Amino acid sequence: MGNKISYIRGEQKRIAVMVTKKFRKYYLTGGTALAFYFAHRFSEDLDFFTQEYKKEEPEKIIDFISNETGFNFKLDAEQDDPKLIPMKVYFLELKKGCVLKIDFVQDFQKNIKGIKNGMHSVEDIYYRKMSIGTRTAGKLDIIGKEIPAGRQSVKDLFDIYYLSKHYRPLSDFFFEYFSYDKAEGLIAWYRGFNRMDLKVGLLDLVPKVNTGEVIRYLDSEILKKLPEKLI
Repeated sequence: MGNKISYIRGEQKRIAVMVTKKFRKYYLTGGTALAFYFAHRFSEDLDFFTQEYKKEEPEKIIDFISNETGFNFKLDAEQDDPKLIPMKVYFLELKKGCVLKIDFVQDFQKNIKGIKNGMHSVEDIYYRKMSIGTRTAGKLDIIGKEIPAGRQSVKDLFDIYYLSKHYRPLSDFFFEYFSYDKAEGLIAWYRGFNRMDLKVGLLDLVPKVNTGEVIRYLDSEILKKLPEKLI
């Protein structure tokens, strides 16, 4: 398994450099970009974002990748509903029985920092990870609070933990970019994780990780320090 992960990581880096050098409007973001910075976990895909998405470009790029690497590909999904974010998802067939998922996505959010070496800045990735936890469904619960609507992904939560502990504390970073009312959304989002499922998910994601330490740290940052700044 370790050899396969090393192989996939190598191909991810090779393809990321290949794409961002030739198609400069596209940049790598998400968990894989963060893993390139910190090597904190394994991420299975490549997420390429652009502020200037054109429907025909993803196919042009994936053809380029296939021609340069010799790997076959197939289109897995396409989102072209004008009400939703335009994107295309491909699977690239690597060697050793490995498959790499590659997403091309229209980016509607303004970048905080400039793109460097074809990648989002750590700050931009952090901001977007936090944004997931602040989304609401536009509905209220029985006590009149907005219901969180952000996806509850262990990957996102672990990335937030790592960024908070090794880059900048969440309780400091949050209020530089988000309003006070958004803090309640993040707290509700975090509380929505089932603790047992979270521990299992963390161990699946990062074997041998100290799940108790991760959860205690996040409890302190999100459930203690963040609310203290609301007072």
